[in-house]
Amino acid sequence: MLDTPLSLITEVLLPNIRALEAKRLRSLGMSQSKIASTLGVTQPAVKQYLDIQDKFYFEKLHDLGLTDEEVNNILDMLTDVLLSGDIRNAMDFFTSVSLSYLSKLRFCLFHRKLNPKIPQDCSICENLYREDEEEEINVALSMIQNEIVSPLIPEVLSNIAYTRKNPKSLEDIIAVAGRITKIRNIPTPASKPMWGASKHLGNILLYISRKYPEIRSVMNIKYDEKVKKCMDELKMRYAIIGPHDYASDEVIETAVTMVFRPCLDAVVHLGGKGVEPNTYVFGKKPVDVVKKVLNIAAKYSIIS
Repeated sequence: MLDTPLSLITEVLLPNIRALEAKRLRSLGMSQSKIASTLGVTQPAVKQYLDIQDKFYFEKLHDLGLTDEEVNNILDMLTDVLLSGDIRNAMDFFTSVSLSYLSKLRFCLFHRKLNPKIPQDCSICENLYREDEEEEINVALSMIQNEIVSPLIPEVLSNIAYTRKNPKSLEDIIAVAGRITKIRNIPTPASKPMWGASKHLGNILLYISRKYPEIRSVMNIKYDEKVKKCMDELKMRYAIIGPHDYASDEVIETAVTMVFRPCLDAVVHLGGKGVEPNTYVFGKKPVDVVKKVLNIAAKYSIIS
């Protein structure tokens, strides 16, 4: 049988992540039949997943080369995408994550244990994954189409931006044209993401990503005392600037970029006369940013 690195995804990564995801969905109150439908398996398969302890699946993924934190990260984001109901984006997300780990040569030791004939200098997987910014931002957008995020949408509306590596201009930054609004209390993109669609977030990201290349995405949400309390309880790191009376976008952009450091999760601008306070949440990728926003939203929904 032809041995290919892709078998590590189909025969090891996917089955064990699927089983742990079934347990996640069950813990959220989803029925076994609904889990089966969501994951594309049979109900007896779901029952089998649930009957086996988590430790079994985690050990398989440890053998593959993943840490507990990495496994839980995949599960957290996959759960959010699946709950949005967008199966295509869920497939896009898992495919991207899987190929990304392969391309980083994270599964090589495990693969060589299975097949000692693999040369030590093998690097065939390095070319398996190519970043697709449009696909990644679409996955992130599907994750925020969740009712709990609605209270975080400011009056000026939200947006999320993502830059190519080494951006030269705003045309290298993709965002939602028309921003993210609320329709029937669900955060909804006004249109599909487009390159050069957000001047405000684009300018912030353009400056920051040039100085700190690992920071490539940002989303703005509202700011109030509850948001501050949420970030404190989540132990998020943030800076607060302003207020600036009658501040233009340019003044806010400069203030945010001047205070930002890679150790920060967010920068808060307190607004001013005629200027609404906003929280700018940063991360390496759009899904990283959205995960932080979802954590804030979950806390926001229970804090009085």
